[in-house]
Amino acid sequence: MKHKKLTTLQKTGAFFIITGALITLGSLFSIINHENELLEDLRSFITLIGCLLYLAPIYLRKIKAFKANKLGVFLIVFCLSCGLFAQDYSKQVEAFKESFNKKDATLLNPFISLELKFDPVPIENTPAVLNNIVTNLPKLNTLEIIQTQKGQAKVKYDFEMLGIRESAIHFDTEGKIIRIELIENLINQEIEAQKKLKESIQQPNPEKLDTTFTFNAIEFTANDGLKIYGKLYETDKNKPVILLCHQANYNSFEYADIAPRLNALGYNCLAIDQRSGGGFADLPNLTHNNAKEKNLATNYLNAQPDIQAAIDYLHDKYQTQIILWGSSYSSSLALMEGSKNEKVRAIIAFSPGDYFGEQVPSLASVFKTLDKPFFVTSSKQEAHTLMTLIGDNKLNNNQIQFIPELEGFHGSKALWVDQKGAEVYWESLIAFLTKIK
Repeated sequence: MKHKKLTTLQKTGAFFIITGALITLGSLFSIINHENELLEDLRSFITLIGCLLYLAPIYLRKIKAFKANKLGVFLIVFCLSCGLFAQDYSKQVEAFKESFNKKDATLLNPFISLELKFDPVPIENTPAVLNNIVTNLPKLNTLEIIQTQKGQAKVKYDFEMLGIRESAIHFDTEGKIIRIELIENLINQEIEAQKKLKESIQQPNPEKLDTTFTFNAIEFTANDGLKIYGKLYETDKNKPVILLCHQANYNSFEYADIAPRLNALGYNCLAIDQRSGGGFADLPNLTHNNAKEKNLATNYLNAQPDIQAAIDYLHDKYQTQIILWGSSYSSSLALMEGSKNEKVRAIIAFSPGDYFGEQVPSLASVFKTLDKPFFVTSSKQEAHTLMTLIGDNKLNNNQIQFIPELEGFHGSKALWVDQKGAEVYWESLIAFLTKIK
């Protein structure tokens, strides 16, 4: 009779343990809402009671009986690891998400540890850094937990213009945030960028060119009625044509000492001002200013109609297919547009990437089907990410990824006069242009 009572007690304990395990699995696989705090507490309570009920008779039995019950031991170990020690950081991550959405870092205060520090910034500057990041980063589309373990949550961010990023948030034993890898990475990137800026040429210098050149200011209209402004560097109407698109916060002056060299190589060039851009080298971006006056959006993707209109303009003028060239965000647009536009015969992309988040498919899907000639390059640091986007697609003889031996630069600025390593970029680019001529 006594043995039967113990068995019943053990079975009851096993039932509670399995129930707690099922709740844990449901939470891990997002079948059950992570944010249900009552269910979270109930899970821990059920699992604890189950373990106590199951362990009680085991300790009262002989050691031999305990060893025989391997299933029970497995269930206890599994549920203790998954149920009692599983971590739920959804409240902290949700507060982080809200701080971005409302541009208010104080929403994170209840979850911030006094030990939170962003190296190499002194700890006393932590609140200022956190506020600056939350306030000034572009719009956060989504923030979700990918995986959790004790003391850490791996999360996926989707920022407009910055794209998708994954990194971890670390917590102390009380669930307070002690480290945010996203902010550490951004600080390190800024430090590296400032270091490179000091070492680099910061704007084109066409006056240092040996070749003489001229350009004509032109304008045409996008399909939404916006007037697009550009500079046409024409050498011979029968020569090939390249459309030059600038990077973020820039204008057509990005190509002031690139377009003349392309002229000398036998190419007509059109450098445009895109609506997603800005003043650069003390010169305005006329298209951007025009878009602002008309209350038109000026995010990265909004520049695609400008590129389409420029392709149409050049195709009509020269009656030939275009070589489409982009820099940074516009190089991604160039790959997206060039892959499907029959008026484009080849693509040149300096520092392309997934800058648009989930608004459009990844560039990986573009490279998978891209059968046109292309030349893609970047800084050395960006090369691995670009290689990942290209994936295991077999490139043909006219499809090239150039990786610089030196650190290199982001975007078309890698080609500016006197830029460190510029001539190596030029050699590889000229070799590509020669192949497709």
